[in-house]
Amino acid sequence: MLRSLGLTLLAALLLADLAWSRDSGQTALPASALFERETVTGEWLGARPLLEDRGVSLFGSYTCEVWGNTTGGLKTGSVYTGLLEFGAEVDLEKLAGWSGGSVGTSWLWLSGRDASEDLVGNFLTISNIAGFNTLRMMELWFQQNFLEDKISLRLGNITADSEFLVSDYGGLFINAEFGWPALASMNMAGGGAAYPTGGLGARVALEPTDWLGFRSGVFLTNLIPQNINRAGFRWDLNSKQAVTWMNELCFSHGNAEGSQTLPGFVKAGMWLQTGAEANALDPESGLPNTGFYLLADQMLLPERGADGSISDEGLGAFAGLGFTPPGRNVVDFYLNTGVTYKGLIPGRDADTCGLACGLASPSHGADADLRDEGLAPQAAEIVLEATYQCVIAPWCFVQPDIQYVINPGATSAYGNALVVGARFSVEF
Repeated sequence: MLRSLGLTLLAALLLADLAWSRDSGQTALPASALFERETVTGEWLGARPLLEDRGVSLFGSYTCEVWGNTTGGLKTGSVYTGLLEFGAEVDLEKLAGWSGGSVGTSWLWLSGRDASEDLVGNFLTISNIAGFNTLRMMELWFQQNFLEDKISLRLGNITADSEFLVSDYGGLFINAEFGWPALASMNMAGGGAAYPTGGLGARVALEPTDWLGFRSGVFLTNLIPQNINRAGFRWDLNSKQAVTWMNELCFSHGNAEGSQTLPGFVKAGMWLQTGAEANALDPESGLPNTGFYLLADQMLLPERGADGSISDEGLGAFAGLGFTPPGRNVVDFYLNTGVTYKGLIPGRDADTCGLACGLASPSHGADADLRDEGLAPQAAEIVLEATYQCVIAPWCFVQPDIQYVINPGATSAYGNALVVGARFSVEF
């Protein structure tokens, strides 16, 4: 009922907005105008640009996936995974004259099933949008910028994975290992302050030059499971709450306007987690925990414009590695790497394809736990992913995807799994 009503309202808005666009003097036919606009719902009869002029930016998107496990894993079969994301950001300087201030919030409506949980049994999660089915607030924050945006401070319910451990080229891939990797999600209490639940915290970002940046964040990690903290407003603020302090230094190059240096960056980061839940293998020990990582993105073979300038099309690569103390963590080492190519097919300049490989190695302590459960541990779980993101319009893409999971769950209990799927996304 709700879905039918939503589709009816969306169709009515599209028709009205196309009519408004034509009456406003646009020469494009309605069909071509629809595929040229930045969002499917367009200008909202002129309301969207009016709001943006006053500093209010509203956003929304719907992403859905279908996954089928063809062999190995827990069982063969198929699942559907869906995510409706919406929210707002407000520039307080435009709205109220508050220089450098802004506020924002993002909400999730998760639906469907998790292919890793239902079909494969692996921890390098097949889909990076899977989560407990609910309507949840993920972020709610205030940010203050200083010194012409060279310094910023953000406070509120925030996520670490939106600003730490982020690879631009790795963002193409659907497996969660190429975003917030198992090194963090399997070792931090509650999976860390990351999608689909944020955590109370504060983050400071320093960008003194165009080649150097530093971020530091302190988070009260959300220990309450997703199925209990359904709305995102429950926090466990007792003496057992873990505090995670993350730090990341970024050295970038080739991002200055007109630069002929191929763009890329190197990031070095670490985290320190305290509290009774910090030790992932022995939560009652009270011992602190830590982790270290390196990330690199690099444009390798760019396509150039008529004037010789470097475009964002071409061949790029990324790599990441990290480690944690094996006596206190489930995963003590991770490695991922991959390549992407934007505009590989002539006439399809916005499309991007990619190949990637991710590996996570369980610690000796985790191996012992598997043996206690009667399972034979393996050296690592590995995922190989091939994907192609086909851009239909600026507001819509479809992305066929194939993943091959070796040693699901890092044990020999399940056969290697071949998972085939596709993602479809629309931006409102």
